[in-house]
Amino acid sequence: MRAFPDGFSRYRESSATLSATVNTYLRDAGLLESERHSLYSLRHAFEDRMLAAGIDERIRRDVMGHALGRERYGEGGRLATIAELLEPIAF
Repeated sequence: MRAFPDGFSRYRESSATLSATVNTYLRDAGLLESERHSLYSLRHAFEDRMLAAGIDERIRRDVMGHALGRERYGEGGRLATIAELLEPIAF
């Protein structure tokens, strides 16, 4: 984060580039359960686990990078708080 505080501009314009890069890495590293799995399926499983754990919608949207759909007040959850919320669903 310190080295790239503004993220990576090449991924900001097209999520397809990021998805392709991550999928290639996951496949090459043997981190996918099957050829049917992808970054897309991992994101959906993560969202489902957060929902089942009762994690607040604002926190889920912030973690997933989704738009809030309303005015954004405050800074959201602190990193330590988010880590505590995600600990029970980590494996």
